[in-house]
Amino acid sequence: MSVPAYKVLLVGDANVGKSSLIRRMLLGEFDPDYTATVGVDLSAIAINVDPITPVILTAIDLGGQEDFSMLRTQYYKGAHYAMLVYDITNRVSFTNIPDWIEGLMINVISRDRKGFPCMLVANKVDRIDARAVTSAEGRILADERGLPFYEASAKTGERVDEMFTRIAKHLFALYPPIRK
Repeated sequence: MSVPAYKVLLVGDANVGKSSLIRRMLLGEFDPDYTATVGVDLSAIAINVDPITPVILTAIDLGGQEDFSMLRTQYYKGAHYAMLVYDITNRVSFTNIPDWIEGLMINVISRDRKGFPCMLVANKVDRIDARAVTSAEGRILADERGLPFYEASAKTGERVDEMFTRIAKHLFALYPPIRK
């Protein structure tokens, strides 16, 4: 049996930590000097959904700058899941989440044509001293949209493995491999 692979988009404004979340998951490290993604960056993340069943998440880190909007939508095609990421210290990144959701819904056709599986991620919870968006606000938005909600930190690793593992298990259940 081949290892199933799923396409996972990380979307949100520039500098919210999308690349850092992937780096934390892949390498278990944080680079404080990381520069913004220009365009698109792809990474393959191997995760076991149980002790003997691996899956690959092809994490597609889409640059959040407005300049890349046309390029970004090309990568939406064929996606299985999206992580909508905002920075708890940047209120604008949170208020822009509905626009990111709308962009996904316009450009991605879901399996059942009703909705597209997404997760709302509040990144940089290690920066509690500079918080501009409360946990309650994030949870309310997630609940209104019917999305799982996580507060995480790419810097400390808080909840990063848990989020990606949840996505892997969800997608494996939705799109199980075909056994030959």
